[in-house]
Amino acid sequence: MTAGPADAETGKVHRLQPLRVVLSGRDRRFLRVTSFLLAIRGYDVEDTSPRKTLEAVERHRADVVLLETDASRTIAARKIAALQALANAPSVLLVVDGDDDEEQGWQGLPAVKKWTPIDTLVEQIEAAARNRPAPLSEIERAYR
Repeated sequence: MTAGPADAETGKVHRLQPLRVVLSGRDRRFLRVTSFLLAIRGYDVEDTSPRKTLEAVERHRADVVLLETDASRTIAARKIAALQALANAPSVLLVVDGDDDEEQGWQGLPAVKKWTPIDTLVEQIEAAARNRPAPLSEIERAYR
């Protein structure tokens, strides 16, 4: 993420490039609506199926991935581990369809409810982008 100088009055950082967001999930309606709303807000958005998530993240050089979880926590956990293992790992924001217990059930990973208001989703995306893991160094990549 490339950023410019901070605005002295608001303390906000102005980006030179929009955040790159990949939406991954099976609910096509959710993906279309969310992609549209985020694009209007200035994000560079790509949506994909769960099967093609890693490929889309690498191709798009995503800063943040919104990963729609499904019934299988094991499959979701494997996908998260694979995303975190990338040399330029994006931040992962889980999109859960269940209740508050499911949202809190992913220890250490931010989660947001599906169909949450767009302002809340934008806040979560911005927070995830600020907490994005640092890229691996040459030495770290050599040991992968």
